[in-house]
Amino acid sequence: MTRLHKFLFISSLMAVSPLLYAAGPAVLPGHPLVGTWTWTLFGGSCTETFQYRQNNVMLGTSGQEVVEKTYAVSALPDGQGFYRLVETVLRQNDKKDCSGTLLDGPGDESTRFVQFSPARDKLLMCQSASLAACFGPLKRSD
Repeated sequence: MTRLHKFLFISSLMAVSPLLYAAGPAVLPGHPLVGTWTWTLFGGSCTETFQYRQNNVMLGTSGQEVVEKTYAVSALPDGQGFYRLVETVLRQNDKKDCSGTLLDGPGDESTRFVQFSPARDKLLMCQSASLAACFGPLKRSD
């Protein structure tokens, strides 16, 4: 790389850096679902926490339940802003969740549809790509 090329490259970085700084903190790498999300329900008596990791593993707690699942999520939202999320139970501790129910166990698969707030700091989890049957909002806690 010649001195001119280095100079132009460094000048370009210096010109762009204020714009990057003004955009705010860096977004988590990867999909917007990656991170830790919490939801407190029943008047604050129970909290659910879901940690979606980069390696497509989700660790969750809800009431006494502890679960590990694999997940697959669509890369882009549909026309209404919903991401399709498919989760499969790997392991769970056979304890009741916040609603008093038990998971079926390893291999159980569920499909949900996730919609993020504009700031991507909250999300809703829905039974279908509609706001008719959802829970949340879950708040980003990482």
